[in-house]
Amino acid sequence: MRTIFSIFKNDIRAIVKYIFVLIIVLALGTLPSLYAWINIYANWDPYAGAGNVEVALASRDPGIDLKNGTHVNSADEVIADVKDDKDIGYRPLDDPEEAIEGVRSGRFYAAIIFEDGFTYDMHHFEEAIGDRQPKITYYTNIKKNAVASKITDGASANLLADINSKYLNSMLNQYFGDTEDALEEVDTEEAVDTALEQLIGTRDAIHDYNAAITQMLSTRGDVTKALRNGQNKLDKGRSKGSADISKAQKELEQAKKTLKNVSKTIDGETGKLETAVDDLKKTLEKLQGPIDEQTKQKLVEQALEKTDRVLTILQGLRTILPEDPKTTAGRIAADSMDVMIANAEHIKTLLQSDPTVPEIVTDAETLKELLKDDLKPSLKLMLSDIEKALERTKPILTSASGALDDMDPVLDSARSTVNSLDASLTGLQGMLVPLETKLNDIITQVQDAKDSEKAGVLAKLLGNDPDQYSDFFTNFVEVEAEEFYKPVTYGAAMTPFYTIIALWVGGVMLVTIMNCNVDRRKYPTITETQGFFGRYLIFFLIGQIQAAVVVAGDIFLLHCSPVHPWLMWLSASLTSMVFVALIYALTLAFGDIGRAAVVVIMIVQIAGSSGTYPIEILPDIFEKIYLFFPFPYAINAMRETICGMYGHDFVIYLAQLMVFFLCAAAIGIFVRKPFTGVKQFMYDRMKETEVM
Repeated sequence: MRTIFSIFKNDIRAIVKYIFVLIIVLALGTLPSLYAWINIYANWDPYAGAGNVEVALASRDPGIDLKNGTHVNSADEVIADVKDDKDIGYRPLDDPEEAIEGVRSGRFYAAIIFEDGFTYDMHHFEEAIGDRQPKITYYTNIKKNAVASKITDGASANLLADINSKYLNSMLNQYFGDTEDALEEVDTEEAVDTALEQLIGTRDAIHDYNAAITQMLSTRGDVTKALRNGQNKLDKGRSKGSADISKAQKELEQAKKTLKNVSKTIDGETGKLETAVDDLKKTLEKLQGPIDEQTKQKLVEQALEKTDRVLTILQGLRTILPEDPKTTAGRIAADSMDVMIANAEHIKTLLQSDPTVPEIVTDAETLKELLKDDLKPSLKLMLSDIEKALERTKPILTSASGALDDMDPVLDSARSTVNSLDASLTGLQGMLVPLETKLNDIITQVQDAKDSEKAGVLAKLLGNDPDQYSDFFTNFVEVEAEEFYKPVTYGAAMTPFYTIIALWVGGVMLVTIMNCNVDRRKYPTITETQGFFGRYLIFFLIGQIQAAVVVAGDIFLLHCSPVHPWLMWLSASLTSMVFVALIYALTLAFGDIGRAAVVVIMIVQIAGSSGTYPIEILPDIFEKIYLFFPFPYAINAMRETICGMYGHDFVIYLAQLMVFFLCAAAIGIFVRKPFTGVKQFMYDRMKETEVM
């Protein structure tokens, strides 16, 4: 330790001794923050300026004259309603062709054109339902800006929703205002039948409720007796129940271990299956080319062996599942296996009859698609469902023992509840009986009416209220949104991503400007460990300055308002420690190649760390490799501090991040020495070029 701190003190003196060097070090401590702050600020509220995104509005619709002589133009009304909208930059134009050309040229991001006949269709509800709908054409220029096209897509969708809501409400008022006229103009037979079925279903359900209440009242005496007997038996069964619960808890733990083994087995078998299917497909593809008879026979034999291999693995996997799985995932997995087995057997049949038909390759491709899209996801989901079920069982068993002791007051309370339940059930039955009678009367009157009169009778009995009809049809469902862990703005949500990138950039700047090697002439006897940590400390110190500066700016300059400010700094501090160690170790071990590697690692992580888009929607390659990079754990840890904690996730993410620190130490201490000669050789060759 004395040697390590001696190197560190010497580095500090060297920096303080030269003012120019001190200025550079201070710049290294602050400059990376600019990357984070500029990007966070740029993303702070990206949709606040959506009003500057211009969308042209134009109409080809001349409008119509109503029976009362009033001229209406629904397209003009919509344009007038939305032209002052601040959420998007709507620009009304008189000429539709000018709007379309404006989109094509890039003057507008999009255009919404109301087509000829829009107003007519909006005011002739019965024709629009049967033959056509009011039409709007949406034009967009995706080349100009990909993100802007998504904003204009959303604007067009919102506009369409407003039109649907507003004018459906108007039409329903118009057509249901006089129910009898409306029923004469449209075919209502299907609607009446549907309504009648719903009424009958409601009546039957109420009848069942009444019957159930009657049954409950008649068996109240038996319930009271059962509760009394339960009280007597509880004391006798308490000790046995506790023993059974303890046994069940042990069996649950054993089941969880077994599930892990099964999961490993399935993973291994599906991996073998994937390899076997790929091998089979390659062999079948070779059979399709121009080959001599001897080669063909040899390939057929190989393909038959590989097909048998696929069948053996599939049949082995199938035996793991029950014959008739009860879960959706289990059924999908079983069905997928059955189809794949049938597919493989068909390949085998073709190999024995006509191995050169193109259909045989198609069958192999189908096998691969079923494995990737159906079998593997369903098996994974099935195992996950079983694991969750076991986890849900654990707290039940844990609380069951205590629940036995709590049963005494529960049983006492239950007897009181049964006595008071009589009055409640009797009162409920008193309301349900007349309701059932009323519904039965409505159903009877509608069924007895003539076919042409049924709709009128139904409307009359239920009450003709146009406002109720329009409100119902335009607002089927009321959605209430509840958001968890909501940050103050979109920019605050992006703070972890850009802050973590800034800390990595800071580490790259350090190894680019500062010397990673200790002068061996001053310390001729130092070990690899002393040399690594001795110089690392100065890198660590500057990295901590970078972390403190960027977090302070996030909080006090940009006001990202983290829920846990100090823990945000802690996550940044540990992230910087790990990042600097990893970058320093790679550069120390591999020289310029290591410097290039850290840049490549950063590029890969920016795209595939789930910092912007969810990892699930990125190409498969990112989902497979992102676990082996530090960015996701650092970003997730900082998200916990900004948006709010869930359980022990924060500690888990930091622990996962620290694994990379151990990797960095291993690279800098153990991997470095074997590569010293290679690094020197590369350095000498590049120097000889007089270019690098």
